[in-house]
Amino acid sequence: MSLDLYAKIEPYIGFYDNYERLYGYYLKYLKDFEVKDILDVGCGNGRMLELLSKSGYSAKGIDLSAKMIEISKKRGVDAEHKNISEVTKKYDAIISVADVLNYMDKPSLKRFLSYIKNALKEGGVFICDINTLHGFCDVADGTMVKEDNEIFLAIDAVFDGEILDTNITFFEKEGDLYKKYNGAILQYFHESSDVVDMTPLKLIDKQETALFSDKPDKVILRFINN
Repeated sequence: MSLDLYAKIEPYIGFYDNYERLYGYYLKYLKDFEVKDILDVGCGNGRMLELLSKSGYSAKGIDLSAKMIEISKKRGVDAEHKNISEVTKKYDAIISVADVLNYMDKPSLKRFLSYIKNALKEGGVFICDINTLHGFCDVADGTMVKEDNEIFLAIDAVFDGEILDTNITFFEKEGDLYKKYNGAILQYFHESSDVVDMTPLKLIDKQETALFSDKPDKVILRFINN
């Protein structure tokens, strides 16, 4: 339910331009490999799928949020409400963009990474990104409020003990009244070394980048299934 709520509030947060830059990095890094078909795990609103298709790739997306899949399909992309554990096809490349790995605790992440390997062809590539400690402590931690005549949104995020606990309160106008939505999302801090140790894939490289700050708040990791 909270992931569906995030899909509802995403247009009001104002991060689209930042994520366009992140998508650009992924497109650049994919060019280093002979890739035809790509699976976008945690495809969200489908924007990355749209860019992949325009770049000539055969791209499919999956997401745990039915609402996000609904939004993706409006873009005309191939997206499905599905878990990575249900994927049987093997792909040249798999990507997980914009904090996907941070939504999992360490046991869940280890299982997730094993499913990623199972869905990759031999020599296939996995590209993902995770938040740095700065990204959690100094960027994500805090309060955001947005309001106009149609909506009121309050986001209160607290980072403590390597967990970012984000509480969302959203009012949306329906006729003369407002409908209230509440939800909470947990995100988990992982060191790059944690991800490397948990995955059966081989690390090719990692690249720090600053999307929301003047200091690196994300690390992009590239792995190969060899």
